Amino acid sequence: MIEGPRAKIDLAAIEQNFNLASGAAPDSKVMAVLKADAYGHGAAQIASRLASADAFAVARLGEAIDLRKAGVNQPLVVLEGIFDVAGARLAATYDLDLVIHALYQLDLLVEGQCKLWLKLDTGMNRLGLTSDDLTRCLRALPEHRIRGVMSHLSDADDPKNPKNAEQLARLKAAAAPGGLPTCLGNSASIISGAANVCEWIRPGLMLYGIDPVSENPSGLCPAMTFKAPVIAVNRVRAGATIGYGSTWRAPAEMTVAVLAVGYADGYPREIGPSTPVWLGRQEWVLGRVSMDLVVISASQEDPPSIGDEAELWGLNVSVDRVAASANTLPYVLLCGLGRRVQREFVG
Repeated sequence: MIEGPRAKIDLAAIEQNFNLASGAAPDSKVMAVLKADAYGHGAAQIASRLASADAFAVARLGEAIDLRKAGVNQPLVVLEGIFDVAGARLAATYDLDLVIHALYQLDLLVEGQCKLWLKLDTGMNRLGLTSDDLTRCLRALPEHRIRGVMSHLSDADDPKNPKNAEQLARLKAAAAPGGLPTCLGNSASIISGAANVCEWIRPGLMLYGIDPVSENPSGLCPAMTFKAPVIAVNRVRAGATIGYGSTWRAPAEMTVAVLAVGYADGYPREIGPSTPVWLGRQEWVLGRVSMDLVVISASQEDPPSIGDEAELWGLNVSVDRVAASANTLPYVLLCGLGRRVQREFVG
């Protein structure tokens, strides 16, 4: 049945990318990041595939509870922690590991049994404890409840930036007196090797085949192929305009195809003209992206058939290229797929 766009998720590719991450830091444990439904890929399905992960991380309490209910038994780390007594009780009920990034959270968690990560602000200036706050937490909490000390790199996608080494040094210095494990490495720093001396690494985007350090080829395999069906094939005359605002004009008589996908499905309206699409060969977006439809160029000699699928991003069209055309990041595209996009798990 022809309906609309679908996203094919290759679980074997995700496992391959996971192995590349763990191989880059063979002496480190791996906390695989599954926040935002595994960056739009399906958190429960991926967790079941990555049985060798030492832990999984999500942003919020509800995400972790959903994974517990789906049968995930590995440690689940809630990166934003909890914010009230009700959250602390739920975390205890579902045996979740929590991050403390502010002292009010210490007050909520000083009693209890949840295992805790302490997040130190080493220079991101977003979430994190000061050095004095960290000392207070270490004094208030029993040692057996502390998993380690973590932080986050602000410039990991720029491997030559000296701030990366500075943040690592601050983290190591803070954790050293108590001999605590450290966790700093996100995908970019894992690929570049900037933070692989920590006892834990925290791969996120790279699990899904995206390299945030573009000048450093990493052998990652894209895990998502986003496709949409052709639902109309038309001829347009020279000089005819296409789409809202008449922003694109045909330079000659040509064949075009209409795809059942739009910004309601997560293909951004900000997509610029001449963004590549794969339909047996490279074609191009023509005019503005609508809520439910996109018009692309098509072969005049071998026009597509109704129901043929065009790849919007995947193996033939890089999601990085599409993101650049929309003046955004691959993260935004992967996490932004609409609810009506059908997910298909393979591999």
